[in-house]
Amino acid sequence: MYRENIYDVISSIGVPVSALAVPKNTGLKGYAWKVLKEAGLDLGEAVRIGENDMKTKEGVMMWFRRGEDIPQVVMDEFGLGRVVLGITGDDLLDEYRLRNPNNTLKVENTYDWFDLKAKFFRPALCLIGTTDNLDGMPKDVKIALNGKYEYTSRLFLAKDARFVGKRFLLTVYAGDLEDRVKSGANDYCIDTVYSGSTIKSLGLVPIGYPIRFTDVVVISPLASAQRSALERVANGIPQSPVIDRTQNYR
Repeated sequence: MYRENIYDVISSIGVPVSALAVPKNTGLKGYAWKVLKEAGLDLGEAVRIGENDMKTKEGVMMWFRRGEDIPQVVMDEFGLGRVVLGITGDDLLDEYRLRNPNNTLKVENTYDWFDLKAKFFRPALCLIGTTDNLDGMPKDVKIALNGKYEYTSRLFLAKDARFVGKRFLLTVYAGDLEDRVKSGANDYCIDTVYSGSTIKSLGLVPIGYPIRFTDVVVISPLASAQRSALERVANGIPQSPVIDRTQNYR
């Protein structure tokens, strides 16, 4: 599978990049590191310079952060005047965008996720229950949500026509959602399915088509307007006054 060279992606940004923020979560880390190696950056050859930092032999700083935090890390650094690129799942990026609609994040490159060991050949966010259909779903439905995908899950439940007339009793968990269905505490859960071995061992199944799939993305804080502003700074051209259009969203 073709992987665009990561150094070409970095150089295409057009402004100095301070570091790459790379996921340290077990599952995402494993595939993201594999992708980076295929794209020309072998982390196995990097030198550790701190508990969560490394530097490649080419001199690129690597920060190891949780995948769900990487979009915010990229935005934090941009607020401090530094451009950091993030490597994370596009599902986590989209969740961040739903929570923070004023972000300026931009996808610089996408690396397709493909794994023959995965049930759907990549991670898939699914509605999970004890049967593979929604027959007999009660009017008041108890559903466990994974906190990492809470907004994505709420949007799915609000838009899917199969749930018209239903009232959702939603509980957000950090993990072990399938156990909450097996125990009877919840009727269904929405969580990521990879190999499918966990839900199979609990007698659970994904219902219908997955809500969404996951690929690996390289993100920057440089939407087109912000990129132009930084390029002007790099070229010594004065910027126009900054207008703060920040709004609070609840």
